[in-house]
Amino acid sequence: MQDVPQFLYLFVDHPTLIAIPIAFFAGLALWTRSVTAWVAAGTWNLYLIYELGMKAEEFCTGIACLKRTPLYGAYPVLALLSLVALVQGYVRIRNRHTPAATFKTTGR
Repeated sequence: MQDVPQFLYLFVDHPTLIAIPIAFFAGLALWTRSVTAWVAAGTWNLYLIYELGMKAEEFCTGIACLKRTPLYGAYPVLALLSLVALVQGYVRIRNRHTPAATFKTTGR
């Protein structure tokens, strides 16, 4: 696996680090009441279960545990969902702190 950069295997090598995005998106969901952030937290949680199962050899045996081809689909989904949740959270926070626009009507 020399072709793939090592930083992509950070969560594979240390699955407990996946708790960081779970906590972040759960906190964002509580703060902004965003369903998308809850979905992102849940998806990261499913990924944590997958990685812990692979580490414990529950979902694979022997050398098959080294193959991570499902990550070619999981990482883009996690990245896209996380990005959407971040943008939606930002918009909700921004709208909460921005006063409502008042439009003046002219007497014409």
